[in-house]
Parts: sequence; C-alpha cells; structure tokens
Amino acid sequence: MVAMAATSAQATPAGQLLCELRYGSDTQRLRVAPTTSPYDAPLTPVADRFAFRAVVREREGRVDHIALAVYDLTLPESPVMLSQTHHAPPFGGGAQVPALTGWQEVHASGLGRHMRYGCAWDGAPGAARAPAARPPHVRKAAHEVRASETVTLAFMGDVMLADGPGRAVRRGVDPFAHIAPLWRDADARIANLECVVSDRGQPMADKPYTFRAHPRVMPLLKRHLDVVSLANNHAGDYGRAAFSDMLARLKRAGVAHVGGGRTLREAHAPHIIERKGLRIALLAYNEMFPRHFEAGPAHPGQAWSDDASVLADIEDARRVHGADLVIPFMHWGEEHRATANDRQRELARRMIDAGADAVVGTHPHVVQDTETYLGRPIIYSLGNLIFDGFSDADNNTGWVLRLRMDRNGVVDWDTHTVHMDREGIPRPARP
Repeated sequence: MVAMAATSAQATPAGQLLCELRYGSDTQRLRVAPTTSPYDAPLTPVADRFAFRAVVREREGRVDHIALAVYDLTLPESPVMLSQTHHAPPFGGGAQVPALTGWQEVHASGLGRHMRYGCAWDGAPGAARAPAARPPHVRKAAHEVRASETVTLAFMGDVMLADGPGRAVRRGVDPFAHIAPLWRDADARIANLECVVSDRGQPMADKPYTFRAHPRVMPLLKRHLDVVSLANNHAGDYGRAAFSDMLARLKRAGVAHVGGGRTLREAHAPHIIERKGLRIALLAYNEMFPRHFEAGPAHPGQAWSDDASVLADIEDARRVHGADLVIPFMHWGEEHRATANDRQRELARRMIDAGADAVVGTHPHVVQDTETYLGRPIIYSLGNLIFDGFSDADNNTGWVLRLRMDRNGVVDWDTHTVHMDREGIPRPARP
C-alpha cells in the first residue's frame, strides 16, 4: 500500500522536504513545506505504532533548519520520542529520497518492531545561516519608558512542596514565610516548581523519586509567586492528567507559568512580564530526563531544551512578541556539582549571542558558579529553595537572585543565601 500525505497545504518557493516512511509492506510519502509555525507541525501515524514528525523551519525568508523525529505510540504517556535528528543548510545530496538523511531505522524494543525513513530536499541547497547578531532593542518613545526606570525580578531555585514541606503545609506552616522579605519589593517573583500540584494521576513507575504536592499549596504559590517554571524533570511525575490538572489550578489561582502547557506551542511561548513600560520575556526549558514528557502539537507537557528551538525562541521573543528583554530559565547541569559543565557554558553563551539579557538556571541541587559574558550575567544554578531529603550542607543552601534591569539589560544583580532545615523549610543566612 502506498499512501500520500502532506504536512502543509502549500509549498513555498524555497522548496519542500520529501520523505518516505516504511513499515512492513506499507509506504507513506510526505511532502513537507517550510513553515514559520514549527510547533504546529503534526505527527503522522505509521501503522498506529509509530509517528513521524518533520519540521522545515522558515525564518526571515530562508529555511533555518530541518528537524525529524520518530515517536512510539504504544507506550504509557504516548507519544514517546524514540529519535530526533537536525539538519542545517546547505541541504545537499539532491532531491531523490533518501539523499538528505540516508535510510534511517528506528527500533522500539517494547514493540519488537522497527520503521524506516529517508528524506531529501527538493529545492535550492540554501546557505548556512550566520550566527545571529544580538537583535537591536526597539526604542520606545520617551513618554512610554524613562531611561532611569528599572524593574527588579526575584528568581528562586527548586521549590518542592511534597514530602517534608508538604507535611509542614498540612500543619498550617507557610514554607516561604521566613524568606519572603527577600523579595518583598520585587516587581515580579519567579521560581522553579519542582513537583506537580494535583490530586490526580499515578507515579511514574521507572523513576526513583516522584513528587506530587497537594492542591492546598496553591494559595501559597499565589501569595508568594507571580510565575512558576514547569520545565523540569518532576512536573510530569504523575502523568499528563495530573499535569493538565495543575495547569487548570494555576490558571484559576492566577499564577502564571512558563516552560509547559497544553500544546508544544504553549510550552514554548514566552511569558511576558510587563512592568513600568518594559516587556520582559521569560522562557523556560528542561534538559533533564525523562524527555518523553515533552509537549507535542496536540498533547500537554513541557518545553525541551532543544538548541535550535531555544535560540529561535529567544530571537522570536523580540521579533514576534515585542520583548525589550529576554531571560531563559534553564533546568540543566549535573547534580551536586558546584561548577557548570561545558554543555551549560556553551549553551549559555549561545543564548546570549541570540539575544538573551541574562541566563538563570536550576536543577543541580547546589548553587553553582556565575560568570559574565558580553556584559550579561549567567547564574548557572540557584540551588534548592524549598526541598527536603538532603543531609549535606551544600544541598540545603540556595540563593534568591535579584536582577535589576532597565531597557538596556541588567543594571546590577545580587544573591541572598538561604539555608533549609531538616523539613526543607528555608531561612535567610545569618549576616
């Protein structure tokens, strides 16, 4: 059987991607046109066992990159990504399948089956896109924002409100109470929410630690935070039903979120903080396992730290969303390591080259080193803020970061150290 499909209604003059998907005796042929809306690109089912997704991303009149992914449709919490490849211009090899990719085989061990695919580029080879220069600020009129106006953002590390902190909340304890003065005068308060907040779902079977906080914590989040990042390796611990329930609860409570959503497009969308005439775009990404909780075109989840998407999102935050300032909030790095690794350093600098005004990170459960690149700060890890289960002092130490910004970037920044007790409740460090 041969089936014909297309992932876009009309090809652009730039060309199109031609792919063949083979499973057993079935072959599907796809023609994929360039798109400026990559997060809407659909999944193409292959015999109801696999799915294939091709994105030909067009930006500023040229094809920026081609991303190809294969998913398993038979596992719990499907679709689950099995493989992903990226191809950058120039796209050589000719227009005959599989000139661009060669024949690729993807095996799903749980199925005992495999599919095969190959693609070619039918169009101009194109030229490699030069690394993006830092996009210029769009100057506002003097009556819209004064040069002296500054905005202060308070960033906090990992907030886990299950287990010890959850039991404290059940007794009526506010785990933020002792440290709230550290951000009382901030214009916006942002934290990484390292748990799902729901009474639904089942724990993920193959994870050693899963965190689900009772919905009773929601008023505390509303009281102390303006934005929470959902881009971390525990937001999906209880499955998509619990995650979707949390999204609904956050919306009802009036707590904004970033780095997660009901679709891939929503998960990658910036949250715009508007204060004193400034538009600050906050983005968030996770690059810690499990990736299978990444959002899809039609299912909820989080934003994965896929380099090409991260860099494009930063540029689009200014170009499409009109942001004056852009800050990526990353979940990355090696646990318990006090210095950033090479991966963090490389990506952080690439993000600043793409237009980020600062980079802030979490995940390692310890604070990490900081640096300045092109005059812009990189704070690799804020450590834990509310978290129990650790015995070492460095795991029970975190930072509250304060960034003071004007329309040209970060004016200054500082960190305030907090220490957690055995129950995971933080207090400011003594002077």
